[in-house]
Amino acid sequence: MDKSGQSFMFYLKKIYTMKVSIGLLAGMTLLLVSCSGVKTTPESVLSLSQKVEAKNFTVKAQYAQPLSGKQIFLTSEYSLTVKKDSVEAILPYFGVAYSAPYGGDGGIRFNEPITDYSVMPNKKNNGWKIQFKVKAPEDFYEIFLNIYNDGSANFTVNSNRRQSISFMGEVKN
Repeated sequence: MDKSGQSFMFYLKKIYTMKVSIGLLAGMTLLLVSCSGVKTTPESVLSLSQKVEAKNFTVKAQYAQPLSGKQIFLTSEYSLTVKKDSVEAILPYFGVAYSAPYGGDGGIRFNEPITDYSVMPNKKNNGWKIQFKVKAPEDFYEIFLNIYNDGSANFTVNSNRRQSISFMGEVKN
């Protein structure tokens, strides 16, 4: 290869190296910007802590995870609301039902008193583990709920008549 061919290849390598460097820099900047979106202020943690202690919060479910199946994005409003000594659930159900009430809508719906309510900090001390039981007319439920300092939450609903199902979402006012 002659001298002009070598310098042309040299410039091509230099341009390629610059493009790779710019791409890496752009990717790292995008990563830093996306990570900065989750902010937990002491005030928001205190407010969330007060809601948990007062048993006054609502978890809006955004995803459902059946015991056997893929995660499902929920397009309608579904929630689990704890108010003092009762809980209201308006949740869908995907999975195997061992027996179902006649004429039911197939979802998990109740507004009943809570029994055996317990709350404790989770292992990493970045939220709370809550569990309680509910006796509804058509079934008996046991709920295992995790609420995190950033407001995210996940919970599992165990039932006597159906397979377990889990939900992910966030705590709302």
